[in-house]
Amino acid sequence: MTQLAQENLAGTQSRSADVLVVGAGVSGLQTARKLQQSGISCLVLEASGHVGGQAFTSDNFNEKNHPRTHALATEFGLIDEPRQMQGKTTLEGFEAFESHEQPALNAGDAASLFQIKAILDTLSLRPDASRTDTTVEELVSSYGATDTVKKLANLWTRTIFGLSSHNVSASQFLSHCASCGGLLAVLDNINGSSDDFAINESLHQVATAVAQRLNAGTIQLHQKVTHIEHTSKNCTVRTESGDVFHGTKVVLAGSLALCESLQIEPSIVAAAQWEEMRDEQGFSTTVDVVFDHPWWQQRGLSGYAQGLTGPVAQVRPSGIEIDGLYSLSCQVSGEQARGMWLWLMSEEERETLIMQHLGAVFGGGIPRAVQIIEQDESPLVSGQQCLNIAGENAAGGATGLNMWAPEGSIHFTGAETSNVWRGHMEGALEAGERAATEVMAVLGTSNVIGLAPRL
Repeated sequence: MTQLAQENLAGTQSRSADVLVVGAGVSGLQTARKLQQSGISCLVLEASGHVGGQAFTSDNFNEKNHPRTHALATEFGLIDEPRQMQGKTTLEGFEAFESHEQPALNAGDAASLFQIKAILDTLSLRPDASRTDTTVEELVSSYGATDTVKKLANLWTRTIFGLSSHNVSASQFLSHCASCGGLLAVLDNINGSSDDFAINESLHQVATAVAQRLNAGTIQLHQKVTHIEHTSKNCTVRTESGDVFHGTKVVLAGSLALCESLQIEPSIVAAAQWEEMRDEQGFSTTVDVVFDHPWWQQRGLSGYAQGLTGPVAQVRPSGIEIDGLYSLSCQVSGEQARGMWLWLMSEEERETLIMQHLGAVFGGGIPRAVQIIEQDESPLVSGQQCLNIAGENAAGGATGLNMWAPEGSIHFTGAETSNVWRGHMEGALEAGERAATEVMAVLGTSNVIGLAPRL
């Protein structure tokens, strides 16, 4: 057990705080940090034995699009040397190309891609643009997208939402792009750029750094919340272990998945919305494929790749050599990927499918993997993306409602609830700060019940 876990487990006698944060992902931890900085006490209840939550959509950062991430990484000394991408990028079915160039599309595909990107970027940045009730596939087809560009659009939605383009509405897609500064900014974030800065093991590093700056005893690990009772004045939270926590406010970090698994009394609107729409959620999880040598480098490749067919959407090199082993981190997403777990395939069968598609992405001839590591213990839950619902509701959506507005004593945070870069580290930090601001606006700093004790 890490020193961080030991220190925080030692504080389990703390049972009351002004705010109870459910979930120790980056957004929940950032909420707790901002609250404690203002003098409001809080406890963070985490079901697992570690902090950090699930992986995000992408780990490319730059100062312009990710100011919170950059500021926090600078404050904590987490920024590595700028990434120098060595080797060419791979797009399934095409010759490898330099990272700053486009793949070798034929003239018709290249013209179509340029037009579709320009149109969708313009639409996403126009607040008065019509949000038609069509899918992304239908939208790009209406503007004359070639078959290749349709496949690329499908890759975009699988990467962002974990859903194929025929299952994502145009309004949801454009709303998400708007929250990120337009389609071109989204694609820059997916593909990476020369302006990116690096955070080694970004999710783990950022979560650990924020957690270490919380008051001792704040984080309560192995506390799986099962029941929440709330009134206008107080809340009671019960966990699977039988422990009871009392507070004035509850913040749900990772809202949609939590709404499904919790018994909340009285019930909240968000839980009902999740129940109604959960079958529409996409699927995305991370699988690391480990090799005994960096074979892609020997081919002049960077290890960055994208898959147009099969379960693998994005491939990134880990950049870390451990005991002479090298790994590629694969985003496995979409309906086929969900089926790999839903259909009760064995781990060996999933590994075979992933390796077959990885071979197709890189043009065949890849060596046998030393090990394949599934990062999510329960990917059908933790691997699910909620971005399509956030894209529809967070900015008002067609209904004009804000799904993430506080309900009674319950507030919401989590990357998918953000109004910027949903599903990314930046979104998680923004959502955490927003939730903390909402709570502070109600509690202020004059009627708090006292800080959770230091040990």
